[in-house]
Amino acid sequence: MTEAKFKTVPLVSPVTFEGREITELRITKPKVKDLKRMNTALDGVTDPLDQGIVLAATLTGLPVDAIEELDADDFTTISEVIADFFPQAKGRGSGVPS
Repeated sequence: MTEAKFKTVPLVSPVTFEGREITELRITKPKVKDLKRMNTALDGVTDPLDQGIVLAATLTGLPVDAIEELDADDFTTISEVIADFFPQAKGRGSGVPS
């Protein structure tokens, strides 16, 4: 079975950003180059919410300002979709081996 390279998520509360209505987000499964770009963008960002916003922006191709306009429920949904791209990371907690 082939794994999807992206997932499309309809927004419960569409937003308008720079004159364009956004009704759904296409979230791309990250490649190593995306992870590198996120790592660079996250340099010095310690707040987990801000990290999630940068991650969502990177994987949707939208600017951070557009992601910040999302309804909290929609942001939670896309965060869960993004987490599903990293199944091995679920439930690891601190990331420190036991």
